[in-house]
Amino acid sequence: MKLHNIKYYLVTIYAIIVSLAFNLLNLEKEATVSLVFLALSSLLLYKYLFKSKEPLREMTTNKQVISIMMLFLFFFTYISQNVLLNFETIDWDVPSYLVASQDINKGNIPNQNQWESKGPMLFYLYNIFSLISSKNFVVFKLLNDLILFSIAVILFFSVTELTKKNYYKAFFSSILFLLLMSQSWAISEYSELYCLLFLSFANYLLIKNNLELRNIFIIGLSLSISTLINQGTVMFVIPFLIIFYKKLTKEKLTKILTVFGFGLVLPHILFLIIYATQDLLNVYFATYIQIPLGYIQSNYANLYELKVFFRSYYSFLGPLYLGLVSLFLFVFIARIKDFSNISNIFFDFKYLNIILSFLFYFIGSHNYYHHLIFLLYFSSFLLIELKVNTQTLLIYSFLTISLVVFLQQNGQNAISNLKDPNKTFNEYPLKSLANEIDSYFEDEYTIFALDYLLVPYYLDKANYSYIIHPSNHFEEFIVGALSDLDIIEKNYIGNTLLYEDPDVVLCSQRMIIRGTPVKNTLYNCEVSDYRKNYFKLDTSKYVESPNLNFYRDPYKELKVFIRKDS
Repeated sequence: MKLHNIKYYLVTIYAIIVSLAFNLLNLEKEATVSLVFLALSSLLLYKYLFKSKEPLREMTTNKQVISIMMLFLFFFTYISQNVLLNFETIDWDVPSYLVASQDINKGNIPNQNQWESKGPMLFYLYNIFSLISSKNFVVFKLLNDLILFSIAVILFFSVTELTKKNYYKAFFSSILFLLLMSQSWAISEYSELYCLLFLSFANYLLIKNNLELRNIFIIGLSLSISTLINQGTVMFVIPFLIIFYKKLTKEKLTKILTVFGFGLVLPHILFLIIYATQDLLNVYFATYIQIPLGYIQSNYANLYELKVFFRSYYSFLGPLYLGLVSLFLFVFIARIKDFSNISNIFFDFKYLNIILSFLFYFIGSHNYYHHLIFLLYFSSFLLIELKVNTQTLLIYSFLTISLVVFLQQNGQNAISNLKDPNKTFNEYPLKSLANEIDSYFEDEYTIFALDYLLVPYYLDKANYSYIIHPSNHFEEFIVGALSDLDIIEKNYIGNTLLYEDPDVVLCSQRMIIRGTPVKNTLYNCEVSDYRKNYFKLDTSKYVESPNLNFYRDPYKELKVFIRKDS
């Protein structure tokens, strides 16, 4: 048996033994202990197992194998994203976006009558998926899984291009990304996911290195759409400008930047015209400039929470955590050994985007994990940096073990949820609550929801307040900006809205401050105590439903009040 074959077997055995050992650990700070042990053992074995003069062999394959890889990526996307499909609510951003998006069907443009903090394109895309799904929230979620699958496919072909058709490395890069996106927080329909679809496509066109003017225009257009979904993604324009400057002559650069800039600004010009015709330019600029600046200034992101985030993978999926640590360790060692060329990372799209992904989190984040989606995507490209077969095999082994463990632990739940999507949807408690509320009315009625915004979505009702998202009612930089435009009053909930007699009031005392649930003391949710023309519904059966919320907190209340004379 050849020496390098023995090395491959030893690497695989090492991955299995380490994974099993860490799975049996029961120590304080076990993630730290695991990290230290993995680093020390890897360094000790580096000379014999993870270091080799043997070049990395090209791994080619045929179209049938590629098709199988695509089918597996599709299968794993839907398994990994639907383990928790039986829970109606995982994140409260999504219901807010849905309510904002359905206002389009009434002939309004985004933020005209219902305000949300994201760009207008998000609500048009949400609206399209909502219409296709016929407002079936389960189908809506399943349609959004296609976005994640598409991103994984784009990642696959991007790595294929960068590795000269190493399909195996491309496959495991996509698997790494999907595994990283299989935690509970990541399986919601965030704006960042929609942005990433367009960012990844733009990066793929750049990787193809086909700098024809048509492709340059499409790159600019894709980046523009991303910024029209989430304003903060404008920073991801920077890597393209740097690489254009690096690759192109002065004569070509001027022409390329002109076409790129045209693709970048054209969609914004169209939206500026649309908002100008509705006399809403002030709202558009407040949403794109004033309020995002306020958001940045209230930044609460810190390194400790980032550490907590990465350590969460240890308890979630130990072998995945070990694979990540090994990957970062090998890349770090390779970069240290090639220190003389360290400046090249500033002209490498992978590292540029990783750096900007960190900045996206720290500049605009409140320690919300979904702001790290870009980092997870671009970190998946680091597999390309591994030039030694044994190092690559170790990462493959950890990822394969992770796949097996994940499917063994979660596959049955996901398949059960997917077996009958309509049954899953019918077990959603807020859907049943919406039906009960609707049974009290024969004519049109209004609803004011301070939480649980899926209810007005199911009922196809606008929220009674201009601001939709529960937490945005209490963000001073948002309320201040909109009150300066004379759209709302500063204390509009306690002073106005609860006394304007909406037909239905849906209330909760829960607030989220810096990611932590706290009790809201700014108003009293017991509306019927001080508004005698309201009666309170018994919502205990909905609150007690195991399908209501994935995340439980001590202030989970669901209080519904209906005006007697309505």
